[in-house]
Amino acid sequence: MATLSITSLSRSYRAGVDGCSARVSVLRGLDLALWPGEIVALAGARASGRTTLLRCAAGILQPDAGSISWLGARSAPRGAIAYVGTGSAHPSSGESIRGLNDCGALYSTLHQRSATRARLLLIDDLEHATRIERRLVLSLVRRYALAGAAVLFAADEELAALPGVTRVVALTNGALAQRRKRSAARIAASSRASRARTSARSTYGRSFRSPQ
Repeated sequence: MATLSITSLSRSYRAGVDGCSARVSVLRGLDLALWPGEIVALAGARASGRTTLLRCAAGILQPDAGSISWLGARSAPRGAIAYVGTGSAHPSSGESIRGLNDCGALYSTLHQRSATRARLLLIDDLEHATRIERRLVLSLVRRYALAGAAVLFAADEELAALPGVTRVVALTNGALAQRRKRSAARIAASSRASRARTSARSTYGRSFRSPQ
């Protein structure tokens, strides 16, 4: 069973001055599936819609169209999702974090959440953290994945190229394209020990199609 399944997701924002009916489309019919044990880097340019996608995946933003399911359910299970970004945490936690310019803020929040056994971990703004904090965060991310969680994080080119990243998907013009893939079916069927041994392996795939 997919940890996260997104189908035909679309999201737009109102543009212009008050009273203007124009809208800017950010996500356009997007499909994505995350499987237990995956660490997926979400690449894309600034203002490409990565934060919008992460917040929709966390259940914070409502899409204009399309569907999202978590662990096979249409409502986000409380305590099973951990979203961390600049100045905010998943709304069910009632917590907030400081800006990422404060040393260790992102790592500290994730470390606190490690005891909650989240099944889906969504991370924004990691690219703005210090190099040391990046390494600490990614160490925790690998621990989550080995425990069976699925991880999706916004990434720059450096982060996307790091060992341990299972897949890299790029968000361009509101759609996803896959750069690198290890079979999601193999990940879903493999044991934790097997995922640990092969987490750094990857092959270059073709245009992204989420496994169903």
